[in-house]
Amino acid sequence: MSTITVREVLTLPVLQGTFVVAGHGGLGRAVTGVNVMEVPDIESFVKGGELLLTTAYPLREHPEDLGALVRTLARLGLAGLAVKTGRYLERLPGEALAIADELDFPVMLVAEHTSFNEVIGAVLAVVLTEYGAEPASAEAIRERLTGVALAGGGLVEIARTLAGALGRHVAILDPDGALLGAGGAGEVPDAAPPSDAATWSFPITVGGIERGRIVVRGDHEPTLGQRRLIRQACFAGGMHIAQAAASLELDRQMRVLFLEELLTGQVIDESLVRERSRLFGWDFGPDHVVVLARTSNELSDAAVGRAAASELERGSVAWARGHEAVAIVSAASIPAGTSDWPLAEHWGEALKRRGAGQVTVATGSVAASVSQLAVSHTAARSALAIAHATGRTNVRYDQLVLERVILAVPDALLAELVDHELGPLIAVDATTGSELCATLEMFLGTGNAADAARRLFIHYNTMKHRMARISDLIAVDLHDPRARLTLAFALQVRKLIAG
Repeated sequence: MSTITVREVLTLPVLQGTFVVAGHGGLGRAVTGVNVMEVPDIESFVKGGELLLTTAYPLREHPEDLGALVRTLARLGLAGLAVKTGRYLERLPGEALAIADELDFPVMLVAEHTSFNEVIGAVLAVVLTEYGAEPASAEAIRERLTGVALAGGGLVEIARTLAGALGRHVAILDPDGALLGAGGAGEVPDAAPPSDAATWSFPITVGGIERGRIVVRGDHEPTLGQRRLIRQACFAGGMHIAQAAASLELDRQMRVLFLEELLTGQVIDESLVRERSRLFGWDFGPDHVVVLARTSNELSDAAVGRAAASELERGSVAWARGHEAVAIVSAASIPAGTSDWPLAEHWGEALKRRGAGQVTVATGSVAASVSQLAVSHTAARSALAIAHATGRTNVRYDQLVLERVILAVPDALLAELVDHELGPLIAVDATTGSELCATLEMFLGTGNAADAARRLFIHYNTMKHRMARISDLIAVDLHDPRARLTLAFALQVRKLIAG
């Protein structure tokens, strides 16, 4: 025969708002009945196993007697004491609560609006049901629900099994309310419930986080025996969701591992690549490109995937890599003759909207086959380094020819060039905090001192003074095209080798 505990009774809707203030260790006490205390000598009228309800009226003049009453009720084997405070007793004495904790005797506070008549009716209903009316097949049903989850059965099967056991319509929903599985009462498994039926909702939790809910419909409240079956179904549903999540995570890890091996050149067998690509639903035909996005904040695979789905072309593959997001995209949309590629820029903005912080996007070289994706990845990595050195946020490898030429020169020769052409300016900037190098770069870029002054937000006389100082320090003719080219080149080299 089943037993009903204080803990289970507290789940009844009529006791919503009730909380345990002492004696938590006794929540497993069996409840066999309900009684109400409205006279001081209540011990003559109670029986073991009863849950005692009171407004504390008999104790209104002597609240200190509550401690002795708790000892008496615990000795008589009562299940617990539920007190409605506020009318006759403002608070429960600390001594009484300490005794309840000592004896593991549950003491509860019920909400002021609670009706004792409704509590008595609801508790007696579940007690009578549990002690005389739980289906003989309940244990078999619980085992079947667990077996469904262990065998990899889906939420639809769990919902149908529970619906058949309860004789009610059952739905399993995800946290957003989307239907994951349903079962109908009677002989029609998916029969729609009556539109006017009441509903009761029970959470499905995995690792302490709610992952869904079981919603039960009917014209009366589920009995405690039915609630036990529902809780078992919640447990089975949680097992299924946890298994599915583990399977998805393993699949994700396998996909990412394959992609990383592909981009590092570890996978060179074209037939193997085609086979795995088909398995994962990818099509790495000709003319693809690797795009790297460096982010100041780390993003999850899910966030990167959502950003890719919203902005990248259909068939693109994207995943997270720490402070980077990686994508393999068809190169068909890359425009020729311009450094702009809106698709990459839009992807960067989509990553920002999902919490990436600052984003720099670098597009690699075009890969004519899957074996060249590793080359594209290396190119994207180089482009990313150039973007960092030059302060740009969206770069393409094919538009960085000058920077790539510079980086192909030995470091010692580049350093010699910078020191020879810009050494005096760099030294003055370092000791005085002046901005002679930046001023020279702006002048060479605009070709006009007045325009350069406006862009630098300085007075024209300040600009003339700086240009005169520059001419004195490096002794070059700024009207000489070769000198201007050499200085512009040296300024660009300085950025790259400093970065």
